[in-house]
Amino acid sequence: MRWQRVVAVSILAVGVSAPIKAEPLYNKPVYNPVSKSYFELYSPDATDPKKRPVPLSGPIEWIHAAKMAPKKILHGVRGRLAVVNTPQIHEFLRKTFQPAGPVWIGLRFWCRYNKLQWVTGEIHARGNFQKWGRFWNQSAGSPQPRPQRAQCPKNKKHTLGVHYWGVGDGFFWNANGRFKQFNALFIEYSTGKK
Repeated sequence: MRWQRVVAVSILAVGVSAPIKAEPLYNKPVYNPVSKSYFELYSPDATDPKKRPVPLSGPIEWIHAAKMAPKKILHGVRGRLAVVNTPQIHEFLRKTFQPAGPVWIGLRFWCRYNKLQWVTGEIHARGNFQKWGRFWNQSAGSPQPRPQRAQCPKNKKHTLGVHYWGVGDGFFWNANGRFKQFNALFIEYSTGKK
């Protein structure tokens, strides 16, 4: 028992520390050579890129995020909500930006047509890359322990915006109801070159 105390005191004296948790990287575009695009974890409320957003202007619905992204310009290229159509882009976003909370991406579900569509106009085919959570719960505010898939509104004219859960919640896709709001969005500046 005495030797255990000596070891514990020795470890403390050496200064061994616990791993440091990465902070989200807000409002700093980073180049991805694989996609030849810059990506940005954008939050209009993030005043310090090392801090989580502080709600000043309020959360954003998917449709407003889709209108906000093209207003951002980087190196002469207009932004758009990010198209995450490969595992490499997915991993790049997760490792580079470490979002703490939900983040909008450029995909939405059309209730009327039962289809997913990217902001580029492409239909997301079933066999394409996807990163859905185990349960796609369209109405809940957080991941659910059992499946409770909500239906689209009865009139079927609505779309459901797709977002990532933060890295602490698994960094999976989820589609939410029409009026869901979040404080961050992934913007892509598709340069096509370095």
